[in-house]
Amino acid sequence: MKTLCISLFLLALSCGAPKDKIETKNEETKNTTPPKKTKEIVKPKVEEAENLLLVVLKNPKAAETAKAMITNSGLKWKEMILDEATSKIALIEVPKGKKDFWIDRFKTSGPFKSVVSNSKEAADKLIEKEKSTLISIQKTSCMGDCPVYDVVVDKKGNVTFEGKQYVTEKGVKEFKLTDEELKTLNEKLKSNDTSSFKETYDNPKVMDLGSTYIVLKGKQVHIRLWNDDVPESLMDIHEYLEGILLDKKLFE
Repeated sequence: MKTLCISLFLLALSCGAPKDKIETKNEETKNTTPPKKTKEIVKPKVEEAENLLLVVLKNPKAAETAKAMITNSGLKWKEMILDEATSKIALIEVPKGKKDFWIDRFKTSGPFKSVVSNSKEAADKLIEKEKSTLISIQKTSCMGDCPVYDVVVDKKGNVTFEGKQYVTEKGVKEFKLTDEELKTLNEKLKSNDTSSFKETYDNPKVMDLGSTYIVLKGKQVHIRLWNDDVPESLMDIHEYLEGILLDKKLFE
């Protein structure tokens, strides 16, 4: 009888235990449960840009020739990021560690007027520059002392001149047309119907002549022989810009 009383007393104590203590104990048990392992997210590998170059073609009509030169040099022509009739920018891949070598080589020779390391900022800048061009002129070498240079005028009248050979100032020089000069140039361009211009004015029988590439109003004109076949209006535009460069004493 005594044993039965003790058992009933212990059972009563157990039933009367505070709930908060039991809940706390259960909560502690939950907290000790090891957390589930989250699956590690593997980001896709982004192609390194250290061996990629952006090149702007001197002659957009010779894109296939430029592509063949790149391929024959053991390089990879990846894609064209700007592909228009008068403006083409390509992305090429060079061997790792050789980027500076190829930049220097392309700047001194080859079918490119601009070569830079690839980046989104550089690509955006090149595309914007190409699309904002009002007129550009490229002069190549001849057997004599012909001035060799590139000049680009944008729609706001900003001028970038790069002297190469037989000029008074080699390298890049920038200046801005006066309001009157820009107005006159726009008027000369507006009055011209480029659809009547031929793509090339040349005579293969005449040797040792330099080339002039003029890009205006979405058309490229290659002039190697300045004769009566060249439209007078086109000559006028060329002479007007050349006169401004002469006034700046960029060549003689």
